[in-house]
Amino acid sequence: MGKHKPPRSATLSDIAAAAGVSVGTVSKALNAKVGVSPVNRERIMRAVEAVGYRKSDGRPRQSTGLGTATIVTYDRYVGNDSFYGEILRGITEEAERIGIGLSVEMLFHGEPTPDPSSLFRRGLPESIIMMGLDQPVLVDAVAALGCPAVIINGMDPAMRIDSVSPDYHFGGWAAARHLLDRGHRNLLHVTHPFRESLTLRLEGFRKALERSGVAFDAGRHLLDTDDAGLTSAGAQQAVARLIDSGRFEATALCCVSDMLAIGAMRAVLAAGYRVPEDVSITGFDDLPISAHCEIPLTTFHIERAEMGRAAVHMLLEGAANPLRNGRRLSLGVQLVERASVAPPPR
Repeated sequence: MGKHKPPRSATLSDIAAAAGVSVGTVSKALNAKVGVSPVNRERIMRAVEAVGYRKSDGRPRQSTGLGTATIVTYDRYVGNDSFYGEILRGITEEAERIGIGLSVEMLFHGEPTPDPSSLFRRGLPESIIMMGLDQPVLVDAVAALGCPAVIINGMDPAMRIDSVSPDYHFGGWAAARHLLDRGHRNLLHVTHPFRESLTLRLEGFRKALERSGVAFDAGRHLLDTDDAGLTSAGAQQAVARLIDSGRFEATALCCVSDMLAIGAMRAVLAAGYRVPEDVSITGFDDLPISAHCEIPLTTFHIERAEMGRAAVHMLLEGAANPLRNGRRLSLGVQLVERASVAPPPR
């Protein structure tokens, strides 16, 4: 007979699903923070009872040497965000399994980067997870705190803070290589390289072109959407402007995210081009929506929940050995071929 598995402990994600709110709202309610309406707070507390959740008392249930972690991220990442939602699920489930209590400190997208000291009003955190943040002012401030910390989907160039992310350079290289292998030479990289991760993606794209004998020309091969939100609307507008200018020559668009690829696809189709017969398009992230676009999107799959789980274990390692050298974990990405790529038109 097989061993009987103990029942899985309820997590913040379970409460959020039962209450119909975000994980961030659950965290604020359980930590008695402002910003939760009385109605939502009551729904959350009912959900806590319904799913049998037991909040960590700050002491790890295993001998981990770490009791609590504070997630610092944008408000929109803990709301209805498909990419970061999976990462957050990996964090919360692994932290609950090990016995690490979690809280969330949110930055508001569109506002100036705050004074980092204003984030931790209840005192310095025991450990920090920076999710989707690697702005130098925040990285420098967190590094100066000296507590265990890890960046997810970003990096500290000085490697003072551990990080876990997709292999950005390889991702940019692999996307361009796939299009080059199909015969394309007029490639356009659609991005807004305002973060280190996006710059590395561009470097990988350029390296693939140059190794194929195509000299990289920013004026010809790079389209900057100038949109820090990396939205589909921003990409649609940028591609539409390029087409309207009469300078659109690309037979393939290599987009740094699925959302940018979806926006680019809309602009191309609206201008009368066919996808993929006239213009091929690739995305990145393999969001659920990518398989259900008007033209199902060729993209690259990322193990997002695994990134969250890995971050928790990197925190534990940092707490156990604070003097060790910094670590940077890069996870591979996998091509998912669908219907948006074909050889270039003859």
